[in-house]
Amino acid sequence: MILALAFILIFALLLFIALLFSFMVFDLFLELPYVATQRKKIETIIKFANIKKGETVVDLGSGDGRLLIESAKRGAVATGYEINPFMIAISMIHRKLEGFENQIEIRKESLWKADLAVADVVFVYAKRISMKKFEDFIYKNSKKGTRIVVNTNPFPNKKAENEENRIFLFKV
Repeated sequence: MILALAFILIFALLLFIALLFSFMVFDLFLELPYVATQRKKIETIIKFANIKKGETVVDLGSGDGRLLIESAKRGAVATGYEINPFMIAISMIHRKLEGFENQIEIRKESLWKADLAVADVVFVYAKRISMKKFEDFIYKNSKKGTRIVVNTNPFPNKKAENEENRIFLFKV
């Protein structure tokens, strides 16, 4: 009996390690790797977004859905674009637990296919090397007045309207 229990525990541990490893390997190949946003940065992001009830928020590379949940709490309709299946699963669990199934859509789709024309607010986190590409994509596809909140690496050719805690606010 003890031997069977030990075997089950070892198997569960190995399965967990294998899943964690596959998640990390998958993430290496993504243009936007998953990096959990710190609570202090989330507060600044949401402050800069200045979300009003009924607005539309788009999160490019929505990860575990933290920003989607915070946006929905403020009355927004939020759409996250994410291709990592592990992050999508976590986002869907968070969405359900928080009770925002009707306000949050998580799309298993490349962020480069995002419909930014509907967005009042766009959230972006990307590696510095990718920011020019994001800048071009967002400014080409967003409507005038869209608020863009960028985490860590600012757009290289645009001047931020505000900056705090390595969070940058831009407007189209």
